[in-house]
Amino acid sequence: MKNGWRCVLIGMLMLANISPPAWAEERRRAVRGQPGNTGGTADITEQKAIAIAKQHFVGRVLAIQFSDHIYRIKILSSQGTLHTVLIDATNGSLVSNH
Repeated sequence: MKNGWRCVLIGMLMLANISPPAWAEERRRAVRGQPGNTGGTADITEQKAIAIAKQHFVGRVLAIQFSDHIYRIKILSSQGTLHTVLIDATNGSLVSNH
């Protein structure tokens, strides 16, 4: 039964001419109330902000939020420590880490 629904979903995505990653990104932005990255709201993408944050803390990204030109990235280390890194979305500089 699960395979049937999966096929229906894939077929609908193909008919809509939307790739799953693009669809997922638009869904995440809509849920957060964040506009797409076409209005000049951020020069640094989420992926770039995550890469910058991972230069400071190694671990698994749990969440990323965007507000007031700042990315807030939560990273869980392998030791179980939760780190929060703030990245300036306009230039990619580290604002804060703790």
